[in-house]
Amino acid sequence: MPRAEKTKPAEAGARQRLIEATAKVMRDEGYAAATSRRVAAEAGVKQALVYYYFPTMDDLFVEVLRAGAEASLQNMRAALTDDDPLTTLWQINTDLRRTALNTEFMALANHRKAIRAELKAYAERVRDIETAAVTVALRAKGIDLEDYPPVAVSMLIVQIARSLCNENAVGVTLGHDEMRTFMERLLDLWGGQGGDRPQR
Repeated sequence: MPRAEKTKPAEAGARQRLIEATAKVMRDEGYAAATSRRVAAEAGVKQALVYYYFPTMDDLFVEVLRAGAEASLQNMRAALTDDDPLTTLWQINTDLRRTALNTEFMALANHRKAIRAELKAYAERVRDIETAAVTVALRAKGIDLEDYPPVAVSMLIVQIARSLCNENAVGVTLGHDEMRTFMERLLDLWGGQGGDRPQR
């Protein structure tokens, strides 16, 4: 009979706690603060367990990115099937709680190839979902997809939303009210169904 695999002696649930702790530290303090010591302390485990589960910090960062990516993709697929996917797309990307961690990964990707490759794969999957949702919304409004390419419309919505978040994070708000009002008009033109307005 084949011998049963030995159960790892590490603390139960420690791996998941490390992933969650890393995400929290990155969100709250930035990726540079997410050291093995800091993450272990946040997770309430010994520092050695970080490297027990993750040979390098890059391996840990990749797992954090993957865990968040899968949850985000599921939420996005569900959200973008509602009656007004364009406004939903705007709201998702103007929510600082959702965008803060992504901003940290973008910064980290500038220095780490493994993170860059993972982030690229995730970003392309997200863009596919966003473009599909925008395509459906524009077609429903009878908008010419050649004049308004769905991928361009989705990028416009997402990039403006993220730009507002990034500027807001450092205290820049000049022109934000005007841009939000402008985007409200575009969202109504392209796919608005009434109801809640984009978050301010």
